[in-house]
Parts: sequence; C-alpha cells; structure tokens
Amino acid sequence: MKKIALINGRIIDGRGGPPIEHGTLIMGEGRLERVGPTTAVTVPEGYQVIDIRGKTVLPALIDGHMHVGGEPGRLDPMGHILTNLQAIGKLQNCLRWGTGTVAHAAGSPESMILGNVIRNGQVHGCSDLLIGAAVTATCGHVRGRSADGPWEVRKAVREMIAAGADFIKTCSSGGFQWEHEKLTHEDYSREELQALVGQAHSRDKRVHVHAHAQPGLANAITAGCDVILHGALIDDAALEGIAAKGLWYMPTLYITSEQARKGKHWPAYMTERMKAAHPIHCAGVAKAHKMGIKIVTGTDGGPGSIMNELHLLVGCGLSPMEALVASTRSTADVLGILERTGTLEAGKKADLFVVNGNPLQDIEHLASQDSIFLVIKNGIIQMAGAFDPNETGKTA
Repeated sequence: MKKIALINGRIIDGRGGPPIEHGTLIMGEGRLERVGPTTAVTVPEGYQVIDIRGKTVLPALIDGHMHVGGEPGRLDPMGHILTNLQAIGKLQNCLRWGTGTVAHAAGSPESMILGNVIRNGQVHGCSDLLIGAAVTATCGHVRGRSADGPWEVRKAVREMIAAGADFIKTCSSGGFQWEHEKLTHEDYSREELQALVGQAHSRDKRVHVHAHAQPGLANAITAGCDVILHGALIDDAALEGIAAKGLWYMPTLYITSEQARKGKHWPAYMTERMKAAHPIHCAGVAKAHKMGIKIVTGTDGGPGSIMNELHLLVGCGLSPMEALVASTRSTADVLGILERTGTLEAGKKADLFVVNGNPLQDIEHLASQDSIFLVIKNGIIQMAGAFDPNETGKTA
C-alpha cells in the first residue's frame, strides 16, 4: 500500500472549524498519519507527494439513507443475488462521487453479506456499506421483514440483529411510493414502535424511522426512534418533539426536489405529491436549523445525490460549512462510525476526496463530477477527474 502526502491544499477537516488554507495530509497503511499546515508538517522519505495547490480536500461524504437494492420483502433468492450484484455497481459509482460510506435503508440478512465482503476487502472500489435492516408492517410503506404486533416485532428485530444489522429501519407513516397510501396514513402503531425501539435499544442498536407526517411523526418521537427520516410534511409539534428529545433529523430533501423528479419515469401520482410537498419540506428543515436540531444527511437517491442534498441544505439556511459537517462528522456520529471516519484526523481511515476550487464559496460546484480531482479510499487512490496516479506527483 502506497504512502501518500497531499501538500499545499485547503483542508476542511469535517469538524466545523476554519479550514487550513495551506495544509498537508500524510497517510500510510490506509490511515491518516498527520494533518496540519504545510509549514508545520514535514513529509518523510518514501511518500508519493501530490501537490493540490488551489484545491480543497474533504472527508469522504456519508449518505445515511439510500436504497442500494430492492425491498427484501419483494425478492426471491435469485432476486437477492441480482440486487446485490447491481448494488456493487451503484456503490462503485458512489465512491467516484466522493461518498465513502452509504447506509442501506431496506436491508436484510442477504444484503449484510454484501456489506461484509466489502468491509473485508473482497470487493474493491466501493463505498463502505452499512445495513439498516427493515422491519415493517404488513401492507406498510416499505416491504421488509414483515411483522405485526409487539411480540412479533420484537422477534423480527432480534432476527435482524442476530444476522448482523448495523441499525434497524422501520416506518411510522405512509409515503409517496404506493398509490393506495398517503403520507398521513399511520404505518406502525405507537405500541408497535415502542416494542421495536425497546428491543433495538436493549442490544445497543439505533432505530431510523420513515416518518413524513402526523400522526406517524408523533408516534415515532414518543416511541424514542433515534433518527427521524424525511418529514416532508413536518410540523412545529414534531420539530419541538425532536428538539426536546435530542433526536437526529435526516430530511432527505433530495427525494422531493426537482432534481429527483427530473428524468424519472415515476407514476404521475408520485411526482405530483413530491412536488407539492417540497416547499413544506424545505420550510421544515429551515425551522429545524434555526431550532438547533441535529441535522444529518441521507438522500433516498443514488450516486451523486449527496451533492444535491448539500446544495438543498444550504438553500434552507445552513452555511456551506454546516452542510459539509452534517454530511461528514454528524452523519458518522449518528451511524456509530465516528471513531473511524467522518473527519480528517490522525489515526482515522484515509477516506477523503479532493475537489477543484473552494466549496465554501460555492457549494453547488460539487454537483458536477468534473469538480472532483481525486478520491482516496482506505489510503488507495481511486481514478477520478483528470487525475492520473501514474503520472502526477513525485516521491519524497
């Protein structure tokens, strides 16, 4: 594994402080060794030196909510194989966009196998994959491990944790997907959610809950779900409940945005509902930010959608730095992986990417893949932009 030094670049380390305008990062054996001003960091002999003057280096971004494969409740054994193979291509594309970690929002034991082979280095060039095992109601919004009633729900959660789930994903409201459902429909009841949360927390697993509107939002907050997802029709009562309990809010603004609707062959009822919800969605996120609610990032989209999510968050009042921290340190924190990724600090994984220019001046610049100069994952350079690792740089 090469030892690499990036010199003379702007460093945004993901912690929210002022960037280092002329910085150096040194990495070896897949880990960051030193991060600091170029004047204070000496590059040892034997390192490949890459001058990134005029460019910015950031921690690899984290998409905390993406469907990398099909809904497990709708797949047969051959379907699981196919969707996992397709997921590899999606995760490779995510990495090319500077996304180092993706959380799958409808996981099952079959998708946990994919997460493990990526983590063990048996599949290369992919974003890391965390699995949110889907435990959902019959006829619910997501078709995961179907379970109804408190004790059946508890059993399903136990099964998913035994299989190796990173967290539990569930639903408390309807969504956009099915014509028969509305955002205001109750999915799991409060009693079922309390059983699900209690069982997950007893095994130190967090719960992410799809919740667009009341009464689902109130049910999820009262039950103590850790991460409130979406909130396309979120209201003041829900925001106050999230703030009072110190929960995380992952709005996935991308899914109601024009970017998500553009070019999609979704049914008209879906796109009409999304379009109508988007201004309410944005207003809710703006209020959440003003209230100091912990905002984290997921998209419900695909490769590159996280860049649009950043732009949308800035449009809701977050500064570019706040949006970048939300998509790095904060999302790493809520997913329980902050000790190894999410910030550029010595000892952490060398997961980062370099962009042309300064995203703090224009966050929308990131929405073009041409802005990405290179991506490094586990200390290994991935081909990106115009960078050629065989021709650029020198050895110190």
